[in-house]
Amino acid sequence: MESTVKAIETDVLVIGAGPAGLGTAIALMRGAPEGSKPRVIVLDKGRNPGSHILSGAIVDPSGFDGLLTQEETAKLPVEARVSKESFRMISGPGRSMKVPWVPPLMHSRGYPVGSLTKIVSYLASIAEREGVELYTGYAVTELLEENGRICGARTGAKGIGKDGGHKENYLAPEEIRARVTVLAEGGCGILTERLADEKGLRGKRCQTYALAIKELVEVPAGKQTAGEVMHTFGYPLTDGTYGGGFVYHISETQVMAGYVCALDYRRPEIDPHLLFRRFKESSAVRRHIEGGKTVAYGAKTIPEGGYYSALHPYTPGCVIVGDAAGLLDSLRIKGVHIALQSAQAAAKAILAELKDGKGLETYPGLLHATRGWKEMKRVRNVRAAFRHGTFCGVMGAGMAWATFGLFPFWRLGGFEMPDSEELEPLKPGALEKESARGVPQNSPLSPDRLTGVFMSGTLHDEDQPCHLKIADAAKCGECREKYGAPCTRFCPAEVYRFEEDRLQIDFSNCLHCKTCKIKCPYGNVDWTFPQGGDGPRYTRM
Repeated sequence: MESTVKAIETDVLVIGAGPAGLGTAIALMRGAPEGSKPRVIVLDKGRNPGSHILSGAIVDPSGFDGLLTQEETAKLPVEARVSKESFRMISGPGRSMKVPWVPPLMHSRGYPVGSLTKIVSYLASIAEREGVELYTGYAVTELLEENGRICGARTGAKGIGKDGGHKENYLAPEEIRARVTVLAEGGCGILTERLADEKGLRGKRCQTYALAIKELVEVPAGKQTAGEVMHTFGYPLTDGTYGGGFVYHISETQVMAGYVCALDYRRPEIDPHLLFRRFKESSAVRRHIEGGKTVAYGAKTIPEGGYYSALHPYTPGCVIVGDAAGLLDSLRIKGVHIALQSAQAAAKAILAELKDGKGLETYPGLLHATRGWKEMKRVRNVRAAFRHGTFCGVMGAGMAWATFGLFPFWRLGGFEMPDSEELEPLKPGALEKESARGVPQNSPLSPDRLTGVFMSGTLHDEDQPCHLKIADAAKCGECREKYGAPCTRFCPAEVYRFEEDRLQIDFSNCLHCKTCKIKCPYGNVDWTFPQGGDGPRYTRM
C-alpha cells in the first residue's frame, strides 16, 4: 500500500452506479428522517453515469414503485412502451414460425422500452438532487477489512505507465472508509467474486452466464411501429445450446437488435458474434431492420443461473445488490426491477444499521420478501431444464407458470461446475464445418467486431499496464491445441488473437464484459481493473 493514500470518511459507500447502486443511494436519502440524512458516496469506473451500462431494455416498472414518485416514473427517458409483442421460433435463414401465444410470464405490454444508459443517467440526476455524492471515473480495486468486517474500499491509481512508473497525470489511490459498503458492480463483479470466495457466499449452484451482444440500428422513418417487440429462439444456435434473440422498436426510427448466447456451451468452435450476425441475416429479423444502418454496439455478460445460483447477499459491513448478487429472473431475462427492489430492501437494512449499529443481517429477509425474489423462486428450475433441451425447457417453463413454481419441487441437476469447465475438446474439422455455414459480408447492417468496438466509443489509455493478465503463457498454447483458442471467438471485441503462434492481447478493445474470465477453459485470464474512466462509453444502449 502506498504511503500517499488519502482517507475519506462516509456513512455509506456504493460501488457501481447502475440501477441497483443508484437505487440504493436514492432509497437511503429518501428513507432517512429529515435532518439526519446519511453521507452517501457512489463510485463508478465509467467515464459518465451509464457509460458501462447495457441492457435490452424492456423495463418492468414495478421496480420504481416506492422509489420514484409517479411524476418521476412518468418522465423516464423512453420514447415508447410495448404495444405489440411476439415470440418466434426461427428454424433457418429463411424459415420461422410465430408462436401462437406469448407465455404469460413473458408478457410486457405497456412496459417502457428504450435505452438503459439513458435511464441510469436519469436516476443519477435524481440521486444527486437528493444529496448523493456521485463520482465517476474511479475504479475501486480493493475492499478494506478490519476484524472480519468490511469497512470501505480503495480506488486504483491513475496515471501509471506501461513500465509501472508514474506519469505526469498520476493520481494516488484513495481510501474511502464507510460504516456500510454496497457492492453494485453488476454481473461477475471482480470485488464481489473475491468476497464471495473469501466469505463463502456462493449459492447452491455455480453461477452460469450468458453473453449478450446488442446493436442500435437506425431505420427509415414510416416503415416500423414504435413499441413493437419480438423475441426469438432456435436458429442460428444448434445442438441444444441455449440462447435467443430480440428486436425492440424503441422509436419510429430506431431498433435495438440483440442476441444472447449462454456460456455453458460445450462446442469450442461457437462464435457468439458470428451467431448474432447470422441472426440479423434471417428473414424474421431482417424485415425489422431492412434499409437501416447500425450506429451503436455493445456487449455484456448476464448472470442467468437464477434462484439457486444467487449469492448470500450479506457479510458484516457489506451488502450485495442487483446483478452482482445474481438477482435475475432467468425465464424473462429481466433484472432491472429486481435490482431496484433489492436496492430498497438494502436501504432499509442500512438505515437500521446506521441508527442502532445492527440491521444489515435483516437484508436477506427483506430481499426474500420482495416480489422480484418470489419471481426468481417461481422459475428456479427453468434455466436448468433447458440443459436437457428446448422441449424440456419449455415444459419446465410451463410447469413453473401453471404450478406457481411448486413443481418440480426438487432442485434439478445442472451447473455443478462453472462455465469455463463445460468445453469439450475441439473435434477435427469443426472450425471448417462452422465456417462453411457462412459468414455474412460486412455491411452497414452487419459490421465486423472492430467496427462495433469503434461504435461502442471504447477508449483505453494504451500507456498503462494491460489489465488482462495471463497467468501462464504456456497454457495458451495448450488451449490452442486442445480447444482451438476459443478466446479468439468468444470475445465480442477481438481482444485476443494469435500471431506467429503467440497470443496477442489488444486490451484497448476491451468492452469489460468479462467473458474471457468466465469462459477461458484453463481459468488463465485474470481480469483486473484498467484506470478509471477507461472502457466503453455507451450513450444510448
